[in-house]
Amino acid sequence: MNKRYVFILIILLTINSLGFVAQDNGSLENTTDQAAGQIENGIYLELGGNAGIYSLNYERLFRLGKISIAGRMGFSFLSERLFIEPEDNKGLEILIPFGANALYSFAGSHRIEAGLGGTYYSHKVYAITTNTSNINNQPVSTDLIRKNDFWLNFNMGYRFQKSTSGMYYRAFFNGHLSRRVLADSPNSHSQYSVLTLDPWAGISVGYGF
Repeated sequence: MNKRYVFILIILLTINSLGFVAQDNGSLENTTDQAAGQIENGIYLELGGNAGIYSLNYERLFRLGKISIAGRMGFSFLSERLFIEPEDNKGLEILIPFGANALYSFAGSHRIEAGLGGTYYSHKVYAITTNTSNINNQPVSTDLIRKNDFWLNFNMGYRFQKSTSGMYYRAFFNGHLSRRVLADSPNSHSQYSVLTLDPWAGISVGYGF
């Protein structure tokens, strides 16, 4: 099984197990927030952030004492007509961000959050395929192939969210940790990879229920 899918499966199982822990805690403690109908779900639009440009996300909130854990998963589709010349026929780019955020309320509805996650990225790139039949024929024509990438994310920021249903807002700094493959020169067959950290940021508007 592909390592990326194994990693995604582990994240989903971890989020699910946090839900069981939160339910057990809820059965032992009948808090006033729960009696008032504390929210457990959220849907939000994220601009920037873990998917780069935008993403639509669902999150599930689990209360663990004073700290809440929000497991999230989203999706983003980018059309070549928005960013790429249509004649390139690169099709859709697909991004699936996922992860978990820890939330701490320091003054009523004001919260700080920090989280870890990842993003699956499927897109088409130009590639040169060399073999015994064309290695001596220069230049070799390029082909469009679909490539699947994965990068790790971290974020830290501010969230305004009430305990009851309604709109909520996020603003945060985040970074993408990925490995890039480079070549010594454009015509070189010698390649190497480097680990890079790309700083980024995002804002979100969502609805909790």
